This record gives sequence, structure tokens and C-alpha cells, in this order.
Amino acid sequence: MIQIWLKFILMALLIIISGTYLSRFGDIIADKSGLGQAFIGGILIAMATSLPELVTSISSAVVGVPDIAVGNAFGSNTFNLVILAFADLIQGRGPLLLRVNYSHILSGLIGILLSSLVVFSLILSHFLNIHLSIFGLGVDSIILLFTYIVGVRMIYRYDKKNPLDPNEEKEADPNPDYTLRKAGFGFFACAVVIVFSGYYLTITADQLSALTGIDQSFIGSILVAAATSLPEFVATISAVRLNAYNMAVGNIFGSNIFNMAVIFFADLFYRQGILLADVKIVHILTAAIGIVMATIILIGLFYRSRRSFLFLGWDSIAAAAVYLIGVYMLFRLGLNIM
Repeated sequence: MIQIWLKFILMALLIIISGTYLSRFGDIIADKSGLGQAFIGGILIAMATSLPELVTSISSAVVGVPDIAVGNAFGSNTFNLVILAFADLIQGRGPLLLRVNYSHILSGLIGILLSSLVVFSLILSHFLNIHLSIFGLGVDSIILLFTYIVGVRMIYRYDKKNPLDPNEEKEADPNPDYTLRKAGFGFFACAVVIVFSGYYLTITADQLSALTGIDQSFIGSILVAAATSLPEFVATISAVRLNAYNMAVGNIFGSNIFNMAVIFFADLFYRQGILLADVKIVHILTAAIGIVMATIILIGLFYRSRRSFLFLGWDSIAAAAVYLIGVYMLFRLGLNIM
């Protein structure tokens, strides 16, 4: 048991370190290639820091543990949102969301839409016994990917029309020692390490589930999700320390959007059936927790209250409370579902 836990921790550390450097190299690539702010915070860096979720969910699908694959995607979303509470805590007096642009409401709503589509699919599969597929790939996964592509295009077009203040987010060539080629090589090397670590993290998580008697849904939604979301944590906190608040929030919402697209790729590699039809209904709870948390944050972003408690905005406090309650509920369900 101890050996398995040590292996899990080692793989998680490799993901943290590689994911952190992956985020840095992704930022350099975005800067050197001249991509816009949308790709820096909400798309490119979000995809870079979400690569652990992608690899881990695909690995889970390959080895036949779909609950870890889907639980990792939804669990990472909830963990990512609670990261904003930590960011709010360290950024100083006043709510964090007072310092960011309204444009993040769009990416937040797209994330909620994608999560709701998965919930709708789970309801159709488990309560109405409706399973639609094309060549073994769920129609729901195809719709999810199509919605993701349309959503990313909307974000990109909106940011082109409404650019953020460049003085707030970027400095003139902050990485003069790196060329685009050198950053690309570093990005690729980190990705290779994450692929290796993510695969073995999945196998270890499955072994922990079998030895501890805790359901795979909880293991995927909490333990694996927390491990694969730590690059987002590091990237977001680093952005806040640099006063790049829009990049920090954009990274979180962008990662959550990409995490839902991860389900499509997991379904693509899942050969035992249709992914969302074979997972437990408990994932609706994890999705609902994420939707409630995202809604609270978007309300805070829109309302922009100046009130805070112990350096935390009330929206951050409410989102963190929902997360803790959700973890407790998932743990209780995990003990009861075998």
C-alpha cells in the first residue's frame, strides 16, 4: 500500500514540475509567435496546463477505467475554480474579480454550457437508456467537441474585437534568452514526461481504488483531479504575483473549457463501449458542483462587489464552501458505491 502511494505521489510530482514548465514554455511560444491575449491566457496556456488531464483521461480510457477518465475532467474543473479562492487570498485587499475584465463571463458561460451538455448526456444514458454512437464514438462526445470548437472561436473573435490592455498583461520580450524553436523543444519534452507520468498515475489510481475500497469516481474526481490540476494552480498563482489578473482568470476558465473537450478524446480511445454510457451516475453530482461554483464566480464577476472578508471576496468564499461540501458528499458516495 505504501509503495503504491509513493508511486502515486512521484507521478503527481512529475506532472506538477513538467506542467509548470509546460505552462512557461507555452507562454513563451504565444509571445514569440505573436498570438493574441485570448490564446495566451484562455486557450494556449489553458491547453498547456490541461495536458495532464488529457493524458490521464485518455490513459484511463485505454486501460478500461472510464470513471477515472470522466471524474478527472469534472474534478479538475471544480479544483480549478477553487484555485481562484487561493489567488484571491494572495492578491491583497479587495476581491480578485474587481481586477479582471468582463470578457471572462463569455468563457465561463461556455464552460457551464459544456458541463451541462455532459449532464444531459448522462441523464439520457442512465435514466432513458438512450445511447447514440457513430463507429463506436458517442454522439454526445462529438457534439461536445463541436461546441468546444465553436466556443473557442467565439472567445478568439471577441478578444480580437475587445483586446485587453497590453500594459496590464505583457511586457516587452520578457524571455529574451529563449527562441521560438528552443521553447517549442522544451514544450515537447515536458509533454513527453506528462504522457509517461499521466499513464502510470492512472494505473496507480486504479490500484488505490481496489486496495482502499474507495470508488473510482471519487479517486478520479478528487485525488487524480487535484494532481493533474496543480500546473493550473502554479500558473495561476504565478500570474497573480505578476499582477496579470486577466491571464490568471482566463487560464482557469480556459482550462475548464478544454477539460470538457478531453471527454471526447477519452471516448475516442475507449474501446469497451460508449464512455458516458459506461460511467456511474455520480458524475452528475461532480458536474453540478462545478456548475454551481462557476455560476457563483460569474455572478461575482458581473456584480463586482467591493466587500471582502479576511482578504477574500464573498464570491470566493462561497465557491470554496461549495467545493468543500461537494468533496464531502463525493467521499460519502464513494464509500457507499462499490
